[in-house]
Amino acid sequence: MRHLPMHPQGWAGRAFGVLMERLNRPAYAAAAHLLAPREDEHFLEIGFGTGGLVARLLSANPTVRVAGVDPTSTMVRVASTRREVASASHRADLREGRDAPLPWPDAHFHGAAALHSFQFWPDPAASVAEIARVLVPGGRLVLILRDHGKRPPAWLPNDVSRSGDEVRAARNLLAASGFRVRLEAPVGSSAVLFAIAGEPPPLDGDRSTVPPGAIQEHSR
Repeated sequence: MRHLPMHPQGWAGRAFGVLMERLNRPAYAAAAHLLAPREDEHFLEIGFGTGGLVARLLSANPTVRVAGVDPTSTMVRVASTRREVASASHRADLREGRDAPLPWPDAHFHGAAALHSFQFWPDPAASVAEIARVLVPGGRLVLILRDHGKRPPAWLPNDVSRSGDEVRAARNLLAASGFRVRLEAPVGSSAVLFAIAGEPPPLDGDRSTVPPGAIQEHSR
């Protein structure tokens, strides 16, 4: 059963995906709000599942394009055939694949998201470096982290998620790849990290000099 969240396949994977979509709707809304899609922008989701966030981004603007990777063919089929995605298939590029390496060129995306999938990345440093590579300078990243408490499951493949201090460790990892990071209001019990690639202007509401990796607490 513990492998189902990492590799949702077959009928059991479909059922699990439907359940997760219901639970993740607040996370989809938060991620779409933070990414704030604009005309002609291109977005990436790692671990898109049933395609809930993909659908929101495609519907936000008729010129937005969305790509993504998910580890199972089951989720690729489910996401690709949902109405909002199928009707905009010329703007969607959903592939079976892992978090690293990513099959797109440098500086290809304006934004990226990973919702509750970070915990499954076996080499998080390599994955974060790949995200930084495919984002344009100033590109936005939304990372939503499942709350594992101080005693996370030992079977999680991501050593950062097993650390017992995942949010701080994930922030440090992002900073090491050149991101500036802000801690947003949580979604339920899940932490929300919003990060900017490269050396962009100050984040909205941040007029001070913020060193890479610094976290500012914001509430809505």
